[in-house]
Amino acid sequence: MTRLSCRQYPMLSAFAEEATDFAMPIDDARRFDQRPFRSMLIRKWVAYKRGRGFVITAEGREAWREFHATDIVRKNPALPLTSYFDPTAYGLRKPDGGRARETAARGAA
Repeated sequence: MTRLSCRQYPMLSAFAEEATDFAMPIDDARRFDQRPFRSMLIRKWVAYKRGRGFVITAEGREAWREFHATDIVRKNPALPLTSYFDPTAYGLRKPDGGRARETAARGAA
């Protein structure tokens, strides 16, 4: 999974949201915070092309795509919430998560 910091996201978007042939000249690159710029060079999300400037790479486009397309939907939404959430602290009943029904079904067999 691609994780982008609050600095990396806008820096990568400066490239990913431009045309595919976009190149950023060195003088323009100097205006940006160099921490996310450096991290993109290290990760090879951006590369320097002599005579053109900095361009987004295939890896950079893939990181951008993965960041926006990562699926976070559970396969089984009927399962209990994370153990870090205590429903009883909010006056809710603690769900059995289906385990009691499974145990009862096995016992009946």
